[in-house]
Amino acid sequence: MSTVNVLRYSALGLGLFFGLQTDIGLKKAASKKQQQEAYDNKMKLVEEAKAEYAKLNPAESKEAAPASKAGEIKSINLEDPNADFGSVILQAVDSLKN
Repeated sequence: MSTVNVLRYSALGLGLFFGLQTDIGLKKAASKKQQQEAYDNKMKLVEEAKAEYAKLNPAESKEAAPASKAGEIKSINLEDPNADFGSVILQAVDSLKN
């Protein structure tokens, strides 16, 4: 009879162990899914905000800017972080040639 009790309680202990392990794994998966959904929602809001900002503040395209005439020196802002120094130098050289 003691062998049956050992097997019974061993099965009960293993069932509890695997049940707890499964429960912890499912909770982690649900937590990760919830965090991913929250992140996706935030990214969706950011994309919507970018689209709305672009609609309210249209950026001037580089192609739309009128071409500078030969000999005309365009004002140069060296503090601009988006300045293309290569084109500035080429414009200066072209203005010297003409």
